Amino acid sequence: MIPPDKEIFEVEQRIALRRKQLARHTREASQRTMQALASPVALIAAAGLGFVLAGGFSKKRKEPPHPERRKSDHTKAAKATGLAGILTPLAMWFIRAQYGSPVAMAQSLLAKYQQRSKAAPTPRPRASPPVPPPVSPRRDMARP
Repeated sequence: MIPPDKEIFEVEQRIALRRKQLARHTREASQRTMQALASPVALIAAAGLGFVLAGGFSKKRKEPPHPERRKSDHTKAAKATGLAGILTPLAMWFIRAQYGSPVAMAQSLLAKYQQRSKAAPTPRPRASPPVPPPVSPRRDMARP
């Protein structure tokens, strides 16, 4: 018979060995799983599956009666918005380079406008030409 202290010691060693093995197996399994999931094939398959499922669950939309006309209207608006988005920072850069700030530009333009309005005489309104009297139809009929 094994003495109880030695038996307890062996049991505790087996338990410690199993804990270490379990931790090692868990680490290895998680590493294998991450390698398998991070592979390019798995990522492409997951993305494809996501697109297929999203396409299947989305509602089918009716096309508008004139999709070409509406498409061109939206295209024109999108182009104008994009152009405005490009030109706005350029204009602000120019204003800051010339005047320092938009407020300084507005004050400068207001001062120029006030100088021009003081220097230029006010134009007189023209008199409208006289309106000829209406011709009655009876006189026209009396003439041969």
